[in-house]
Amino acid sequence: MVKSLLLVLLTGLLGGCQLLELDRQMDLARQTQVLIPGNLQVDAKQPALVALLADDHVRAYRSVQPGGLFYFSMAAGDYQLLAFEDLNGNLRLDPGEPYQQLADPRTAPFQVQPSPEQRLALGQLNTLRPSTMTSTTPPDLDLSLERLYRDLPRARHNYLRVTDFDDPRFSAARVAQGAWQPLDFLSEVGYGLYLLEPWDEDKEPIVLVHGINSSPTVWRELTAGIDHERFQLLLFHYPSGLPLNNSAYLLSEALRDVQLRLKPERLHLFAHSMGGLVARRTVQLLAPGGADERLCLFLTLATPWDGHPSAATGVSRVPVDVPVWRDMSPGSNYLQALFAAPLSAHIRQWQLVSYAGNSRMLAEPNDGTVPLASELLPAAQDEAERLYLLEENHTSILASTRSQLLLRRALDSLPKQGCRP
Repeated sequence: MVKSLLLVLLTGLLGGCQLLELDRQMDLARQTQVLIPGNLQVDAKQPALVALLADDHVRAYRSVQPGGLFYFSMAAGDYQLLAFEDLNGNLRLDPGEPYQQLADPRTAPFQVQPSPEQRLALGQLNTLRPSTMTSTTPPDLDLSLERLYRDLPRARHNYLRVTDFDDPRFSAARVAQGAWQPLDFLSEVGYGLYLLEPWDEDKEPIVLVHGINSSPTVWRELTAGIDHERFQLLLFHYPSGLPLNNSAYLLSEALRDVQLRLKPERLHLFAHSMGGLVARRTVQLLAPGGADERLCLFLTLATPWDGHPSAATGVSRVPVDVPVWRDMSPGSNYLQALFAAPLSAHIRQWQLVSYAGNSRMLAEPNDGTVPLASELLPAAQDEAERLYLLEENHTSILASTRSQLLLRRALDSLPKQGCRP
């Protein structure tokens, strides 16, 4: 069973060795990693593809909307940026397609949690303007999935590959590593977006986002009752020790890519606990350029929309910067930004709130882990199409018969086409 958020936070407060190791890893990242940020300027309405190259090989890429910002976090080295408008949608740079190659992009020191203002400033370091008015011969650039699987080992193992809930990458040891040794996790495991079955274009994808100190295994029982003839489950796997915006950004990029490659007519997003905070930010990042238009159902379970008081206690008492604690502190910049504006009106938001298992370790009513008031943040309630209170604790809500019924009800309420009846 997944550890509760409260237990994780208290473990961090008491576990000096874990905190020191996390601090060491964050310091190592600042010493060895660089940011390669930029912005895209194109006249077209559709996104362009931006690839990061080293030794003429793709190391990573992004789908960037016109006027949008992007960044890569990489080990220090020699890189090039190449942006192109994929006019025929084949994910290859073809003759006649506008492109620009930047041979020596500017880099910036790695930052753990840059503010929105800092991100905007960083994005101005490299401006890309794809054009057909270049005299150079277009390089051979192929971002097809077959080519990526050949050239990028991480994509070959972690992106749209079929797995199951017993995958060793989802083990308790890896969960702990992602919380306290996130750089080791990234090196040995990495972010992942997995399939439980081979992709079927006739099925609707449901993306599942786990919470803190957790993994996709938490969805095993709850998703057993979903109609697998109609829906396709995708598992997002991330290290919970890193800033939430990092994970949200990479999930948003993955979902943009899924829509470009596989073109599902619509998709849905389910999240548990802190995963709801990651998921909502993901939806916000999809909105520019309209990449959220196919997202219909956004369903969360036991999400602490207003953070957790233990996170604030950790930030104030521990002389180590723990990124996730800072994000999870009530009133943090991250939490405030989540509800600075409502999500697009077509997105149907269902919220399942757990209220049983009250713990005496928290002064206010709670579900054994999260304050009820945090789950019932008024701004979150205001956007919910449906809100249900379940007599479950923070983890039992994932195995509840009532939860299964409500998930099916939410999915059955979808119209045959579009998002709203």
